[in-house]
Amino acid sequence: MKDTTAVILLLLSIGIFYTFTSGQYQEVKNLRTLALEYKNVLDEAAAIEELRDSLLNTYSAIPKAEIERLNKVLPNTVDTVQLAFDLDGMASKYGISIRSVKTNTDITANQDFSVLPDHAPTYNKASITFSFISNYANFKQMLADVEKSLRLMDVSSISFQSQDSGLYDYQISADTYWLK
Repeated sequence: MKDTTAVILLLLSIGIFYTFTSGQYQEVKNLRTLALEYKNVLDEAAAIEELRDSLLNTYSAIPKAEIERLNKVLPNTVDTVQLAFDLDGMASKYGISIRSVKTNTDITANQDFSVLPDHAPTYNKASITFSFISNYANFKQMLADVEKSLRLMDVSSISFQSQDSGLYDYQISADTYWLK
């Protein structure tokens, strides 16, 4: 009878293991895997936070004047009024008065091509056209200032007409950029 009781208890324990404990054991394994994934995510988040802090420290070490210069090179928004003032300031050094300034911010680089979002440029482009009357020497000096300006500008066209007074009527078209 002792052997029978031992066999019955052994079979009962095996039955309980396969009906209850085995399912719970699989659930514990799944929870351990999930806990490991969460731990990896937390480790990655800590690494990202550490990188962010490092970048913030590096950014705060940059002098304010240099940050202002960087913002002038590629600003966050297009400020056409400030751009017109900057051009007028460059021109006034040479006795040039800018007559008209026209801007167009609705420019797309090439409408014939579809661009995937991952490959879209991170900047926008504006076209600016301005005209003035000047002699050739002052025009060259002003154009040199535009070239040396911190503001990125690609001169796309220059046209001029001569006048009887020896001065020229210039019209310059240029593209400028800002971050999206």
